[in-house]
Amino acid sequence: MKPTIVAPWGSYQKALTAARFWAEEVYMWVPFTSLRMRQNKISDFEELKKTVDWVHSFWSRAFLTMNIFPRNTDIKIFEATVEKIADVWADAIIFSDPWTFHILKKYLPNTHLHLSTQTSTLNYSAVKFWYDLWVKRVVLARELHIDEIKEIKKQVPWMELEVFVHGAMCMSYSGRCLLGDYMNWRPWNKWECSHACRFKYNVRIEEERRPWKLFKIEKDDNWTNYILSSKDLCTIDRLAEILPYVDAMKIEWRSKSEFYVWALVKAYKHVRDSIIEWKEIDNDIKNLVNCIPHREYWSGFLFNNLSDYPEWEVEDFTTKTSPWPLFNRNYFWIIEAESKEFNWEMYFKYSPKEVVEIGTDLNYLSPDTNWTLKITWIVNEKWKEIEKGTCNTPNLYIKADIPLKGGELLYIPFKENK
Repeated sequence: MKPTIVAPWGSYQKALTAARFWAEEVYMWVPFTSLRMRQNKISDFEELKKTVDWVHSFWSRAFLTMNIFPRNTDIKIFEATVEKIADVWADAIIFSDPWTFHILKKYLPNTHLHLSTQTSTLNYSAVKFWYDLWVKRVVLARELHIDEIKEIKKQVPWMELEVFVHGAMCMSYSGRCLLGDYMNWRPWNKWECSHACRFKYNVRIEEERRPWKLFKIEKDDNWTNYILSSKDLCTIDRLAEILPYVDAMKIEWRSKSEFYVWALVKAYKHVRDSIIEWKEIDNDIKNLVNCIPHREYWSGFLFNNLSDYPEWEVEDFTTKTSPWPLFNRNYFWIIEAESKEFNWEMYFKYSPKEVVEIGTDLNYLSPDTNWTLKITWIVNEKWKEIEKGTCNTPNLYIKADIPLKGGELLYIPFKENK
């Protein structure tokens, strides 16, 4: 079987986005029990079940992330939450803590369990330990090299291995960060990551005999005060080296937009399938990874030879050098499946995020293709023509100069910050 694409979803719309673009697996965070709850827009169990049902309707598998490391006060809450999700019918639960593993086995004995990357699994003996406990999959630590992953697969070939192939990198070991807790009382273990590593810092030094004097380190073209901000992971150019040794490839960044999910699922799935099926890679699709806001890309620890650092670090992905986001805001619109016929022509409902006008040329993505189109007609719910639509004018319908099917996404290509 080919390695699956595992996509993030923090809202109902993102779940549909990932499933429509044929991500085989999608993962989300359960209220009160995961490390990333601030990005979760699904706040109750009824909506959670509804979202899982919709994901299943697209033949994708739904994973629930419950990877909190509970303190004493969290134990009762976690157990009560597990009881509530028993009828959600998730395909797998992602966990971290041994006690939560025990509770999940108690209430969900027939549900697959996946070990979270937060446990920092780095060797084949640890993988074998969890395999003996009937854990279905291990999400390996980001710190592993591809040769180490290869050895783990060789030693424990029966265990499913999942690795991160795209997304934000953490300056702490497998996400175990105390900085946000110290800076603004938002602990990483309580779904409160504040991305403190992305803050700007002024650095000062003190000379031993002059403790009263702090010397500020000034920045120039070669330095930055984003001293803790890492590059972003991107492995799309090296997927052929990863595919033989993994069972699943995870896309990270739960807080990003539907457009982010849309573009990355499309790009990684296309490149993966092209490699496996010996087909030519469409560079326009592959380069969708560069149409989303990101920091400078690198291939992470997967291909990093630390013994050669810093000589090993060549710019094989990008010539960009900025550690902060390279692009401005997302500008995108979602074409929904709902349509109506007017004057013998089909109009599709759409959800505008920014202003769009008649005559606007936009790029678009669908599960089948990506191209450009022109907006030729916009009407409101009373079928009155209007010149433009905004996020404050809901229930709008559009027609374009090409046939629409519903489920497309329109976007304006990003421009690099100057």
